[in-house]
Amino acid sequence: MNIRFLTGPALVASALAFGAHAQEVVFFTGSDNGFFTPFNAANAATVKYGDSGWLGGPNALPVALGRITLGLATFNGPVAGSVDIELTINDGDPSGLVFGSGAELYRTVIEGVELPASTSSDATFFELSVPLPSVMTLGGFNNVGWSVALRNYQYQGQLGFQVATCNAQFLGFYTNNASFFNGNSWSLFAFGADTCTQIAQYTALIELAEPAACPADLNDDGFVNGEDLGLLLGNWGPCNACPGDFNDDGFVNGEDLGILLGGWGECPA
Repeated sequence: MNIRFLTGPALVASALAFGAHAQEVVFFTGSDNGFFTPFNAANAATVKYGDSGWLGGPNALPVALGRITLGLATFNGPVAGSVDIELTINDGDPSGLVFGSGAELYRTVIEGVELPASTSSDATFFELSVPLPSVMTLGGFNNVGWSVALRNYQYQGQLGFQVATCNAQFLGFYTNNASFFNGNSWSLFAFGADTCTQIAQYTALIELAEPAACPADLNDDGFVNGEDLGLLLGNWGPCNACPGDFNDDGFVNGEDLGILLGGWGECPA
């Protein structure tokens, strides 16, 4: 593996420019502390690396996640390569050893991710942006974790993550430790004892799902009508992120009924 700690205004500035995003961003860790590239051809089929944080709390309602963008890095790879990346989204850290249960919320495989060439003296930084199909957090602190596993590793060098100090946590809340799966069990690690400058914190940006174009169309048939009214009335009363609670106040009541009736008819194209 390779760990390279870098600090300075140039890296902080690049972190602030990370991506161009239209959806609401709820978690953003920049890249002001160099890179960590633990994956290589010898271990790529066995190990996993993960990290986590939380969006708020302690009594927040669940939210739908729409996209995660990871800051990745290659090192000591003289020619470009490729890999399949298995990304898992969890309730908190995938290890289950920090915030959250570790329960799996979503898993996908991104095939043929291009790995850029890099040198033996410095890393090449790049982004991996992955859409999430409205993956729901579990409420409360809205813990979110993620892990990366690899398949079909076709690269001569090493692959890993851009990393940060506590000073590059711009949105959301970080945990001091990242997580490592050795093929049998999970464990936690940090780069050192300092809880700001040596935390194992991977660069990531998480966005909420885009609001539905016609939120009162509860059965997604293109119309707000009696069927949607029936679904709303079936959830009447106290409610935890259930269909019909359009204003997310924890209740299906007259306010939500007014929103449904205000959208009555065919949904806009």
